[in-house]
Amino acid sequence: MIKGKRILCYLDNDRGRDAEMMLPLVYFIENVLECSVEFAFVWDVHAIYRKKPDLILLPNAIGSPLNYQISKYAYDQNLRVFALISEGNFRTDGTFKYWGYNKDKVFYEDFICLWSKRTYDFLAENEPDHIDKMVVTGGVGFDRYKIYSFKSKEEFLHERGLPKFRKIIGYAGWAFGKIFNKQGLAEIAFLRKNDPNRIEWMKKQMYLVEEILRKCVEANPDTLFILKRHPNEANPSIVGEGMNEMLRLKDYPNVLYVKEEENIHDLINISDIWMAFESTTALESWVMRETHPTILINPDPEFKRDKLHVGSIIAKGYPELQKMIDEFYATGTIKEFFKTELKENRTQLIKDTIGFGDGFNHVRTGLYLSKSLEKADSKQARFVFSFNYYLKFRLLHLVKYFYIRNLFEKLPKFKKTVWLFERHKLENINVLKQQYWPYLSNFYNKNSIKQQYQDRSLSQNLKIND
Repeated sequence: MIKGKRILCYLDNDRGRDAEMMLPLVYFIENVLECSVEFAFVWDVHAIYRKKPDLILLPNAIGSPLNYQISKYAYDQNLRVFALISEGNFRTDGTFKYWGYNKDKVFYEDFICLWSKRTYDFLAENEPDHIDKMVVTGGVGFDRYKIYSFKSKEEFLHERGLPKFRKIIGYAGWAFGKIFNKQGLAEIAFLRKNDPNRIEWMKKQMYLVEEILRKCVEANPDTLFILKRHPNEANPSIVGEGMNEMLRLKDYPNVLYVKEEENIHDLINISDIWMAFESTTALESWVMRETHPTILINPDPEFKRDKLHVGSIIAKGYPELQKMIDEFYATGTIKEFFKTELKENRTQLIKDTIGFGDGFNHVRTGLYLSKSLEKADSKQARFVFSFNYYLKFRLLHLVKYFYIRNLFEKLPKFKKTVWLFERHKLENINVLKQQYWPYLSNFYNKNSIKQQYQDRSLSQNLKIND
């Protein structure tokens, strides 16, 4: 019996990529599988011992030291672990470190949930001993573009006190900021061991992109440029403004520099044109609206990356980019973006990147999760007390009474803990649930998802192997 089992879902933030990815799956768990889900902050590994759930749910098991520790600790307690992959569009040329922070090189999760057949084939070839765990679920975080409604341009501009703008161009930042902090430099050195010139190349590209953006901003004063900082360009323990390709442009009157306070899906929805140096958000734009032009600003387009770039227009410099902008606002389109080759590329890229663009990826994932729940039983777990995790839990809840952000940011030994006290309550999760549940309810009713699950036709219809 699955019904009534208890799941503990870990997050490091109550907004952004991982939260958006997990919430549709949580809806499936609660409304179709009829299990309960409780959220826990990643710092609180001790919650496993306190709450004694039947299963641990993670957005990924390798993306941070804490996620890895949670998966290992739960596995050692004989608990079932179910994990997704936050960054599932990985390169299959051998340069991607798919173990991440998992130094043991052991898959502690029941299933390795891969986004596409492309990544499945790659991992199956490189880790054949674990092929029985590998499944293709699709990219869950992309489902929202087929299910939710998003903030309108008028609503967004009114909230921001910017009603005079009628034209909006969005730009998704790259992780250039990593080269300006020690943790970022260490990560680059680890992931790019065979590329000693990587940091210098990043610096050069960053300043070139910054200058192209600057010229665009200055040449189009009637256009609002929304510049979105990359969420992972700096570890959350680093406070203060970090240098990147956008920071020095933020004071222009027609620039809105956004960090984590706005959802990426709302920004894509209100933008007339979506730009980036290199970003999966380009694909998100295609899934949301096929007619939405995406432009990559690439002064040096010949660098190692995934194939997403072949679905967008490439602008090497400012004159080229400005010409595209002018064409769009004069005609309502950019002809080059709708060339047959690019359109076919985008269709194939959606398949190769996120597997499916139909909104059912979280349902596919939920069906595999149900298999883990069939075997999950907290009565069989050991739940061994860990003094280390207990101490971390106690310290967080003791020091929170003395937490003053402005003070902690000035103290060398405490500023790295600011993110803990700002995020640990995960208060926004309930806000998002209230916002998203009606959309999900309509989607489920329209597609008879619960009925199909109950009559056992859902797996067959979604081509899930039982």
